Amino acid sequence: MVENDKEQQLIGRYSATGFYDKRFISQVLEEIHKGMPHQLACKQYNVKPRTLSRWMELNELGLTSNGLNKPATIQFKRSVVRAVESGSLSIKEAQRTYGIGCSQTIKNWIEQLKQENDDLAIVYDSEMKKKKASRNSSTDDNQDVKALQRALEEAQLKIAALNTLIDVAEDQLKINIRKKPGAKQSND
Repeated sequence: MVENDKEQQLIGRYSATGFYDKRFISQVLEEIHKGMPHQLACKQYNVKPRTLSRWMELNELGLTSNGLNKPATIQFKRSVVRAVESGSLSIKEAQRTYGIGCSQTIKNWIEQLKQENDDLAIVYDSEMKKKKASRNSSTDDNQDVKALQRALEEAQLKIAALNTLIDVAEDQLKINIRKKPGAKQSND
């Protein structure tokens, strides 16, 4: 009788391929996110702690334990591309390190982010030409306006650098630094 109960608990745990069913994994991870202690989850769902840890790591990276990708976040893509473009990882090493199924995915991300950067550069150049043209046409080129424009350009560069820094910190430290939309302010 006890053997039959144990067999009933295991139904739905495994997919046809013999791996844990993704719905089962999602259920366990959902309980963890709701606050269930890891030890209790391991005991209740009869899962080894290392297996649970691996599921949680893969979940954080945006992957499922059976290798099926969730849509990658832009921060994740930027981190992978930055690692490849800086030379710290080859495409194959990045693929293994980040659990990406295909090297072509990384190549596509590189092209996608390169195109976004090119688009931003075109917009920036266009804006700079407009500013320069308006400055040249104006006979009132006073020093305050020039100083403000330089300060604005420096601020824009600083914002871009800080956003990159936050992306790297979020990826490497695995913490969310940016506030979520609609987050409530604390009254201290």
